Amino acid sequence: MPDYGTNKKIVSKEVNYLGRDFTDIRNNLIEFAKNYFPNQYNDFNEASPGMMFVEMASYVGDVLNYYVDNQFRETLLHYAEERKNVLAIAQSYGYKPKLATPATVQMTVSVEVPAKVAGSGGSATTTPDLDYAGVLSANSTVTANNGAEFTLMDDVNFKASSSLDRMEVELLDPGSAGVATNYRLTKKVLAQSGIRESEEFVFNNAKEFDKIVLSNEKVTEIISVTDSSNNKFYQVPFLAQDTIFETEQNTSLNDPDLAEFETDTPYLLKLIKSSRRFTTYVRDDNKMELRFGSGISDNADEEIIPNPDNVGSSLGMGVSRLDEAFDPSNFLKTQTFGLAPSNTTLTVNYNYGGKVEDMPEEIAALLRKQGAKTAEELNTPSRRSQAAGTRAPVLSQKNARPKSFPKTTKELMFGANPTLTDKDKAFLSAAKEGKLDEVKSLLEEGVD
Repeated sequence: MPDYGTNKKIVSKEVNYLGRDFTDIRNNLIEFAKNYFPNQYNDFNEASPGMMFVEMASYVGDVLNYYVDNQFRETLLHYAEERKNVLAIAQSYGYKPKLATPATVQMTVSVEVPAKVAGSGGSATTTPDLDYAGVLSANSTVTANNGAEFTLMDDVNFKASSSLDRMEVELLDPGSAGVATNYRLTKKVLAQSGIRESEEFVFNNAKEFDKIVLSNEKVTEIISVTDSSNNKFYQVPFLAQDTIFETEQNTSLNDPDLAEFETDTPYLLKLIKSSRRFTTYVRDDNKMELRFGSGISDNADEEIIPNPDNVGSSLGMGVSRLDEAFDPSNFLKTQTFGLAPSNTTLTVNYNYGGKVEDMPEEIAALLRKQGAKTAEELNTPSRRSQAAGTRAPVLSQKNARPKSFPKTTKELMFGANPTLTDKDKAFLSAAKEGKLDEVKSLLEEGVD
């Protein structure tokens, strides 16, 4: 019976894998043909039909190697060029890209409270009655005189004062016999520019690792996420983190045992374990995604995943289920990676936008006087460039950056070779620290 050549000895052929471009692949194919097909083909002239197929194969190999190299390069953060790949790799390492550069200012907040009298007669003393002092919550919004919205970055608690959060106390209008009747409490707090927005998203059936996309670009902060039942979803760095730290006021209602130390410790750190959590992801179109967990089952985790309480000899009543199989994918249906929203409506409050130009007009006017320009002005052609049919240089382009572009705040305000007076130095210091009142005062006096 014929074996159809199946018993023929197979000749081992050496293949060179080092050639990766067109020339090397072409030379390797020619050498391969000369070594293993010397009698079948030996016409390696450039004009021969055989060389056409050799070069076409070299061309295909060169193109495939290019795509392989390019795909591998895009997996390395140092060499990736496509924006979406850079963002994906950076966020896989835990870095959260900043989509906007909002202005940050230091605000002065004051409140007036009545005085509390202790003692009587000539020995009477007065102190601010802190029972009337409130707390201005973080994420509260205020509007500047130029129309820009600012969000408080921390709580302003007028009930406590410390070295890190100092409160100034000022006596107002002493009453009869020099006894104070009112006090003014003043604190400083940082605020960041940005526009507050609220969106609602409807969820039907639960979906593993569901996600939503916020409609506005350049989101800077997620303020809150709540569902229809007013349950709060917490932002975490990764979905496997099921505990969140939160601060709460040290009051007798929150902690009766520690309330006596509320003067020295106005806040308590509370550890919360919650299955309602989400992470954020920045897309290459400057929009932000909110990603939720994979818990889609309404049953308790103990009913989904076997454990010593419901499997094996440790069960009571002598029941054994060791011979039953469990689907490993059940682990993905638990709340280990968070709960997937279902049959509810989520309300997302967030800030977006914000830019350096939102700074107070007095400081912005001074910077413009010293030659600083906004992003819009840098991208607007000057009259001379319009007459010449060219665009004005844009600072974001490396080859268009002016040689004398200021490198420091001092150079931006006062030029490359400034002669600073004491008043100039005071103004520079106040501008850096965001002390608006002091900046206004110096501007009224005149800065050299």
